[in-house]
Amino acid sequence: MDKDQFMETFRRHFFVYSFLAFVFLIFVVVLIMILPFWQPITLALISSVVFFPVQKALRKVFRFKFLSSLISIILVFGIVVVPLLVSVFIVSQEILKLSEALNKYLQSGNLTLLVEDLRSKLLLFLYKFQIKYPFLQELLNEENIQKFVTNIYTYVTSSLTQWTTEAIYWTVNFFFGLFIYLMTLFFALYQGEQALYHLKKIIPLEEKDKEEIFETLYHAIRGVIYGTVGTAILQAFFALGLYIYYNLPYPFLWALVTALFAFIPPFGTAYVWLPVTIYVLLKVSTTKGIFGLIYGVGVIASVDNIVRPLLMKEKIELPYIFLFFSVIGGLITFGFTGMFLGPTIFALFLTLIKLYEKKFAG
Repeated sequence: MDKDQFMETFRRHFFVYSFLAFVFLIFVVVLIMILPFWQPITLALISSVVFFPVQKALRKVFRFKFLSSLISIILVFGIVVVPLLVSVFIVSQEILKLSEALNKYLQSGNLTLLVEDLRSKLLLFLYKFQIKYPFLQELLNEENIQKFVTNIYTYVTSSLTQWTTEAIYWTVNFFFGLFIYLMTLFFALYQGEQALYHLKKIIPLEEKDKEEIFETLYHAIRGVIYGTVGTAILQAFFALGLYIYYNLPYPFLWALVTALFAFIPPFGTAYVWLPVTIYVLLKVSTTKGIFGLIYGVGVIASVDNIVRPLLMKEKIELPYIFLFFSVIGGLITFGFTGMFLGPTIFALFLTLIKLYEKKFAG
């Protein structure tokens, strides 16, 4: 190779690598810029997979992609966001009532009476040990108990104030995140096909391998949303009826907690309704408790086994242990978004392993 050819090759390689480095740098800057909004953006991209068939059907009627995407967002707002906002409003009202009840309970001095009652019972129980362990008598004297009660009261009062401030901050963030979610979802529906086309073009794999990867992502996302979210909503609805039957205070709040626990394997909603039912069985009414156990096992728990497969038209082909760790790990790592992101990442990981096995390991 002569000097001119060498310089030409060097310049070409230098240009390519410099360009790739510049692209990577800009990509990092873009990631840093959108990082504060990654959760609503990720949820919007995941939701677009589910709502894209709706937009596609509307496009046949209205012809224009922009108009069909806009109507899709309006439908999402009416069918998903409005019921969610109503639920959040009802739950927030119940939380406010609960906070007021706790405040009144603290101000009435009932907490001090309760602690004094517990102290007397504890002293009576430990009386026979006081000779052998004298420090117990000193530990449980009146001054220490009063100091403990004062500390508890101060902590609870300050916590209520902090929770109120955080609730206002969370509300502002929630509505801003909702705006980001709807805007991202609109553009994902409106221009998602073009973006997906360009993304496929730059992935250095064969066409059939790329199709397999995107098909896996598509099935995983639809499976997670239809199976998990749909099942959680139904189980929370049936659990709400049980809580109202128990005459449980703040039933909508309990139903929301039940819906959140529905995402956590292996027992899901049983983490909530089963302890509540056992309490009702032991402390309130044996009849109600027995009915609650039958209803919980026969109706609430059965939804997970019967309704979930019906909702999951495209199932996620994940071993149970992977599904367990994907949900728990996603929840711990990414928060609420991780419930959907975790199984999707695991499903993609298994697909890449299969591709590697097929392409290279053989």
